[in-house]
Amino acid sequence: MKKIHLLILPFVFLFVNACTITQEAHSNIQQAIPIVSSKDVSKLTPSEVVILYFQAWNDEQYDIMYSLISDGFKQIEPTAKTFDDFKANMEKFYDTALGLGVLEAKESYQNDKEAGVDYKIEITNKDNTKKEFSSTYTLKARVNGWKLIHPYGENIDTT
Repeated sequence: MKKIHLLILPFVFLFVNACTITQEAHSNIQQAIPIVSSKDVSKLTPSEVVILYFQAWNDEQYDIMYSLISDGFKQIEPTAKTFDDFKANMEKFYDTALGLGVLEAKESYQNDKEAGVDYKIEITNKDNTKKEFSSTYTLKARVNGWKLIHPYGENIDTT
């Protein structure tokens, strides 16, 4: 009987160790994305704007989200014409989801006027299932900082 325990014990140790390493790796991914402050959005880099946009969405801080969208987009997108319209549209997300987290946000290009940020987010649904989504946001440099010109929908601010 002792021989069986001696044979099983190394496998249990390896299994526990593997689970710990996997969990640490997952934690490191989450920790790689910094929390961004909304105190002075005019000084944020394009990737920080994208991170803050998603953080604010997760925290239901729609005023912060709205401040990160270009005025041109607000003029052409019916659901963003006013802050109240925007807030009502964004709140619909919580009909099916519990929240979201940023897994990755990195600049794919940047010049003086425009930047692209590749991002990956994880959405947690109300049934606790998780779904990853990735895409690229385009941002334009404005007097008051980098702004998203196409955060959702079909309309794109080309000004």
